[in-house]
Amino acid sequence: MNLIEVMDRFPDQESCIEHLERVRWAGTPVCLHCSSKHIKPKKEDGVGRVGRWHCKDCNASFKVTSGTVFHGTKIELQKWFLAIALLTNAKKSLSSCQLARDLDLNQKTAWYILTRIRAEMAHKVNSILLQGIIEADETFIGGKPRKENKKEDREPAPRGRGTSKLPVIGAVERDGNVVAKVIDTISGRTILDFIQSVVNIKESKLMTDEFPAYRQFATQMRHEVINHQEQYVEGDKHTNTIEGFWSLLKKAFYGSHHHYSVEYTPLYVFQRCYVYNNRHLETIFSKLINNSMILPNKEAIV
Repeated sequence: MNLIEVMDRFPDQESCIEHLERVRWAGTPVCLHCSSKHIKPKKEDGVGRVGRWHCKDCNASFKVTSGTVFHGTKIELQKWFLAIALLTNAKKSLSSCQLARDLDLNQKTAWYILTRIRAEMAHKVNSILLQGIIEADETFIGGKPRKENKKEDREPAPRGRGTSKLPVIGAVERDGNVVAKVIDTISGRTILDFIQSVVNIKESKLMTDEFPAYRQFATQMRHEVINHQEQYVEGDKHTNTIEGFWSLLKKAFYGSHHHYSVEYTPLYVFQRCYVYNNRHLETIFSKLINNSMILPNKEAIV
């Protein structure tokens, strides 16, 4: 959904709330504390408070946004909707500085909105189990080291597994979903734990490069190795799909962000996974909002 469509469908706070209530409750509001249907709009001094409900049974008050990505926000929901549209449509992700300029926000508020949205995306990615033909690989995220002033002092920066950048491991299902996560170090144990947690071992065949840490899977599942020292494709044996995803991940880094703090790097990785996994949808916007409202992924808190 583009920005014009978002503005037309959700011109004000009331229209945004009506949409969320329709998605979450399908016309029948339910108390988020006791599941009672005996509720009524909350009023103050005889005037209805938009989006606020009162339960007659447990005497609690709540909003449709309770327990969702919009929980407790004082920012207009229209700006949240626009931020979701901008983030999901951005080819190379979206920085908080750019969002602040687009929506007339300060940078910290824009960063807060984007972090909440990315955390919601991360929740959806973490529940995926891959099966079929699976390609696995690792990459490293980080900028190039600053060059020395004198040419004679410059040394070629280490690349690949010899670098000091942040390691990321990923697995992708051919023509399907991808799961990637930041890890502390590339080792046999971390690779084993990751593959076992995101792949259906019995129903899958693993494609990897010649890195020795993958040899341990030969006794657990069907495993084929492509030797990149000799060739990159041999029939249907290759890791081009996961390499393509790494390209998208790094385009977001170099194109929009230029730097990730270690603490929040996983959210940026999960964001790219979520967008990739929903690449065939006409609009990721609707799915993200609908899933965040329907699934009981968080406790409702007023």
